[in-house]
Amino acid sequence: MITALVHRIRTQCGAELHAFRSQVQALVSQDIGSGGLDAAATTMARRPCLATPGVSVDIVGFTCPHYADGAPAVRVAVSMSLQPGRMASAVHWEEAHAWAGAVAGGEWVAAEYVGSQESQDGMVFHYALKNAEDPYAVPEYSAVPEYSADYSTAL
Repeated sequence: MITALVHRIRTQCGAELHAFRSQVQALVSQDIGSGGLDAAATTMARRPCLATPGVSVDIVGFTCPHYADGAPAVRVAVSMSLQPGRMASAVHWEEAHAWAGAVAGGEWVAAEYVGSQESQDGMVFHYALKNAEDPYAVPEYSAVPEYSADYSTAL
């Protein structure tokens, strides 16, 4: 299902994904860490969820200092928000993985899942964008709480 969703997202949102990747790439060229910016972020316009009606998807790309060589880490957060009255148990949460996979492209060969957390109206999933030469392991996201009983079986 995820591979089919990635393909569908890239087909329907190709131009928007390209623009978003360009914005994230521009963040990478900023002076992040060691006397520069602490972090930088950009967002993609809110989109409706493709697999579950009544859910919207927000994507934020950001950079922060991470690597010993000074190269910034590139992260993506995919937020899935439920409209009032929508049941969390009926949401296809794996669509977040598809959106992150669709964002990975160009310089980034993969979006590695780092963790997730509940938000006020849904879930936020965190990913590290990895390029082909990236030898670094991705550390676990430090702010990830345990899943609640409502979401533990969602993935």
